[in-house]
Amino acid sequence: MNAALSITTLLAVVCLSWAATPEYKAKVITAVTTCAKEHNAELKDILEIMRQNKLPETKEQKCVVGCFFEKMEYVTDNKVDWEKVKALNPQKYDTPELVEKVNQVTDECAKVVTGKYSDICELGTPAIKCLKEEAEKIQLPKPDVKFDLKH
Repeated sequence: MNAALSITTLLAVVCLSWAATPEYKAKVITAVTTCAKEHNAELKDILEIMRQNKLPETKEQKCVVGCFFEKMEYVTDNKVDWEKVKALNPQKYDTPELVEKVNQVTDECAKVVTGKYSDICELGTPAIKCLKEEAEKIQLPKPDVKFDLKH
């Protein structure tokens, strides 16, 4: 099955369920599916990375992550704009305590991941790695992301 058909099929059946706002969920779905299509990545592989909280391994996966940051409007002048990331944090979690924790994670990564990247495929991976590691350090629960793939 070609990538475009696969993406279209999966887009129609993907259901994200976590404590994020409906607008944020829709933005994530649009960004992930658009980026997978743009970078010829299998959407099912990208969804598996998200579900398993893994880091991207292939060039296509890395490109999708960088593209995702761009589509989420987290990028300014070829670098991660951590203030923009932080601005959307209240849409990711539904309690003030969890928003505070995710803000701590964002602030730590803002200190560590500061580089400019001319290649979008290299931009997202350091940010995702930092976010994952810092979240684990303070035991920030990962948003409960569930995908219902129906045929």
